[in-house]
Amino acid sequence: MLYVLLGVVIGLLLPNQSAINNRLRASVSTPWVMSVISFLVGTACLCILTWVTVGTVTFDADLLGSEPWWLWTGGLLGVVGMTTTVVLLPIIGALYSTALNLTAQVMTTMIIDHFGFFGVDMYPASPWRLGGAVLVVAAALLAVTAGRANPHLDQPSPSPVWYLVGLGIGVCFGLQVVINGQLASELGSAIHAALVSFAVGTIALFVLVAVTRSSLRIRVPSGQRKNPWWMWTGGLLGALYVAGVAFLAPIIGSALTVVVIQLGLLAGSMAVDHFGLLSAPKKSVRPLQVIGLMLMGCGVFIMNAPQILA
Repeated sequence: MLYVLLGVVIGLLLPNQSAINNRLRASVSTPWVMSVISFLVGTACLCILTWVTVGTVTFDADLLGSEPWWLWTGGLLGVVGMTTTVVLLPIIGALYSTALNLTAQVMTTMIIDHFGFFGVDMYPASPWRLGGAVLVVAAALLAVTAGRANPHLDQPSPSPVWYLVGLGIGVCFGLQVVINGQLASELGSAIHAALVSFAVGTIALFVLVAVTRSSLRIRVPSGQRKNPWWMWTGGLLGALYVAGVAFLAPIIGSALTVVVIQLGLLAGSMAVDHFGLLSAPKKSVRPLQVIGLMLMGCGVFIMNAPQILA
């Protein structure tokens, strides 16, 4: 259960990262520039951590030829998922985007764990794991839906293609969890694996910024006297998240890693909204959101019940 709690703590970091990056976004020209800055900060922090813990920031070049090509794609998958989300949100909205993303992540990692794809340890999809996962997804959707003043569930739907794109984003993030976990096993260090992932993502984002010809100018938003120092720290939290996921996935399985992080994510999001942390607007937490969060905790318990009750 200690690793499960660690996953929840990692999830708690993500809403803070989102709030920080939103503030940074207000000071730059495009989301891509914000992402480049965030990834650069994360890469720099991971370079230092990798040097301290591993003694080097490089790795044996023979691994590039001896290991499968997909082992190095975790950072690219993260960038694809992140940039596509930016495009998708205005089209289908945050509710549907979150629902599709979470569902696809859980389904993807459950399938990979069950069959042992990508060389991961097998975690059979037992009735306990399936039942717990279904409860987690349903409870998360309840919490997300309850958090909206007016979900507009009956509004005209966009093209079905966009919903498939939303599922594809979840698949990308699910694969990223699995691949970075395997990379951590090969390199012998989750921090080293996170550095490789961030470096690949940073290169991809630089290419995107160059293609879109985005301005790199930093400005102070209207109504603000200066830019706060903490708006540059989102990359640090992102680095800790990627390293934490790479550490947990080989130990407790990719599916459970995704589930417990989502539990922490929703709990952290409620705290950010309720207390207005990091300049976020205050929003009262509703009873149904709390019920959804508690049901998610029950789902995590059910997934782990055979080990807990043994």
